[in-house]
Amino acid sequence: MKIFFILFRKEVKELVTKQLVISIAAMLFIFQVIGKFTGEQSKASAARKSAVVVMDLDRSPLSGMVIAGLEKTGYKVTLAADGNAEEALFSPQYADESLFVTLPAGMQKALDCGKKPELGFFAKFKKTISGMGASMSAPRTGKIISRVNEELSDYAIKKKSPSADPAFLKEPITAVEYVAVGGAVAQVPVSQVLLFAQSQTYFFPIAVFFIVVLSAQMVMMAVASEKENKTLETLLSSPIDRRLLVVSKLSASAFIAAVLSGAYMLGMRSFMSGITGAAGSQTAVSARSAFEKLGLLITPQGYLLIGLSVLFCILCALSMAFILGVLAEDVKSIQGMITPLMMMLMLSYLLPMFIDLDLAPTGLKFLLYAIPFTHAFIAPQTVMSGNTAQVLWGIIYQAWVFALFVSIAGRLFSGEALLTLKLRFGRKKNVL
Repeated sequence: MKIFFILFRKEVKELVTKQLVISIAAMLFIFQVIGKFTGEQSKASAARKSAVVVMDLDRSPLSGMVIAGLEKTGYKVTLAADGNAEEALFSPQYADESLFVTLPAGMQKALDCGKKPELGFFAKFKKTISGMGASMSAPRTGKIISRVNEELSDYAIKKKSPSADPAFLKEPITAVEYVAVGGAVAQVPVSQVLLFAQSQTYFFPIAVFFIVVLSAQMVMMAVASEKENKTLETLLSSPIDRRLLVVSKLSASAFIAAVLSGAYMLGMRSFMSGITGAAGSQTAVSARSAFEKLGLLITPQGYLLIGLSVLFCILCALSMAFILGVLAEDVKSIQGMITPLMMMLMLSYLLPMFIDLDLAPTGLKFLLYAIPFTHAFIAPQTVMSGNTAQVLWGIIYQAWVFALFVSIAGRLFSGEALLTLKLRFGRKKNVL
C-alpha cells in the first residue's frame, strides 16, 4: 500500500502543472466575469423591456384607450411628436429606445367601418444585432402587438354590442392546467414544470461533458508524454507490479478530475446565477409543493445516485483515454487519437437532448445505452422520473466497462510490446 501512495503522489505531481493551475484559475475567472456582466445586462434589458415609444397620429379616443391599456399592463409609454416613424427611430432623443409603435391616422374610423387599420411596430437594433437585448426584442414586440390587439378588439366588440363583455366573448372558459407524472397529479402550469425540469437537466449534461473531455485529454497527454520522453521505460523496468502502476495512474487522474469537476461546477454555478439572477426563480419556488407532489424534486439519495453515475462515467473515460494515450505515437497525435472518445461523448450527450429514448428505435436505443456516458447524462431525468432501478443498472454497467478497460490496460502493461505499440492514421510519408 505504501508503494501505491508513492506512485499516486508521483502521478499527482506530474499532472498538477503550472498550466493546469493557471487553466483552472482562468476558467473560474472567465465564468465569474461572464456571469457578472451577463447578469448586469439581463437586469438592464429587463428594465428597458417595458419602455415603448408611441407615435399617435390618430389622436382619437381609441388611440387614448390603446395607450392607457399599455400603461395599465406595465409599459412605460413615451409619446413621440408628430412625424413619420423614420424620424423618430433615428432621432437622438430616442437613441436608447428600441421599440416603437405607430397608431395611424384614421384608425378609429377604419374600425368603425369594419376595416382593419394598419399599425406599425418597429424594433431598432444595432448593426451587430447581439446581446441579451436583441434576443428579447421578438417576444417583447409580440407582447405589445397582443396587447394592442386586445384593446382594439375590446373596442370593436363594444361598438357592435354595447352590452357584451369583451373578456367573456374572447375567453369564454377558465383554463386550469394539470400535470400528471407517474401516478401523481398536481395543478400547475405545464410551462412551469418544463422550465423546472430543464433547469435541473440541461445544465448538468453540459458540465459533465466538459469535465470528461478535460480529464480524458489530461490523461492522454500524461501517458503519451511519458512514452515519448522514455520515462515509461524506467517505470516498467522497476520491480513494481504493473497492475499497481495502472491503478495508481488512474487513481491520480481520477483525483485531478474530481478537482477539475469541483472547479468547473463552481464556475458554472457563478455563470448560471448571473444569467438567472435578473429573472429569479419565483415560478419554480411558487410551484414547489406541486413539484414535490409530482416527485420531481431530487432527494439526497437521488443526488448520491447521480454522483455515482458521474463518477463511473469519468472513470470509464479515464480508462479509455489511458489506453488511447498508450497507443498514441507521440503527444502531437493526441488530438487524432481522442476522436473515438469524442464521437461517443457527442452521441450520448446530444441525442438524449433532442429525442425521447422511450420512443426511439430499438437499434438507436441499444447504441446509446451501450455507451457508458449516456447513463450519466440522463441520470437526473431518470432520477426525477422515479426510475432509480435504471440508474442503478447503469452504474453497474459503467463499473463493468471500467473494469474491462482497466483489465485491457493491465494486459497492455504486462508485455514489453507496450513501448513500441503505436496506432497510426494514414500512411507515413517517406523522407527523401
